[in-house]
Amino acid sequence: MSKKTSLGHNPLAYSLKSHASFDFIKNTQDTSDNGTSEVEKSNQKKVTSYYLQEETINRIKAIADQKGESYSSVVNDFLKVMLDKENQKE
Repeated sequence: MSKKTSLGHNPLAYSLKSHASFDFIKNTQDTSDNGTSEVEKSNQKKVTSYYLQEETINRIKAIADQKGESYSSVVNDFLKVMLDKENQKE
């Protein structure tokens, strides 16, 4: 007879579905338009990824830290200004 040593508690041995509650997460599947204002629609954001030079990233971080804003907020403001300038050229 061989003795098996216990490896401890296996969290995968049972399901937590009946005990789990994720009601703190906003439902993103709701497609109804009731109560959504134009301001909320214009402030919708998506995650994007760009490969930037380290010097550019460090400058963005320094400006964001100086202003006390997030990096994405600073980049968003820069991009808006540059896009507005491009639109004025046309």
